[in-house]
Amino acid sequence: MKTRDPYHLALTALAQFAGAGRFGWGMPLVTTAVAEELGLSPTPVREALARLAGEGVIEHRPGRGYFAPSPSSSDIVELYEFHGRLTTWALVDFGSRDVSPVMDRSGAPQKRLETLFAQLVEASGNGALVRAHRRTAAQLRPIRVVEERVAPLSSQVVDRMEGLISQARLDLLAPVIETYHTERTKHAQLVFSMMRKSAESIDQI
Repeated sequence: MKTRDPYHLALTALAQFAGAGRFGWGMPLVTTAVAEELGLSPTPVREALARLAGEGVIEHRPGRGYFAPSPSSSDIVELYEFHGRLTTWALVDFGSRDVSPVMDRSGAPQKRLETLFAQLVEASGNGALVRAHRRTAAQLRPIRVVEERVAPLSSQVVDRMEGLISQARLDLLAPVIETYHTERTKHAQLVFSMMRKSAESIDQI
């Protein structure tokens, strides 16, 4: 008995590809080529691409098809600024709820931080905030992949945030989160340049 239908298989695979930075900057995503690689028919792949485009994970250009994201440096800055505001808003509700995020300190700093932010936002109990954060986090994933090459995140930053949460020092956590996002925006131009040079296709990876 099948546990997942072709649409969800395509959606999961494409989301993972996009999040891992597999698609080059602005690269065309040809439905038939993706379907062939995944061993699926074009229909579920097309439906998955439409879903991801609706979530802003990939781009849809009417009359031309689907493309990997092609964010400019200003787009990267705006994404980080928005992500920072979402997590700051979540702190307000997080502080009033009896919630203790589960922290796994064995993973890579960037993955630990993404998990930490997601747990903070989800603990707010605000559905609209959670959905907005998930979408923004998905848009940031391929950007963060490139960032790890040009400006690796120090584990000390994540350690600091996790420590403040475990101590319930949200008054000190807010400025640390703000500083993190401000520092990330400083690398936007370099990250954009690196992403712009990416020209690998799905058949070459």
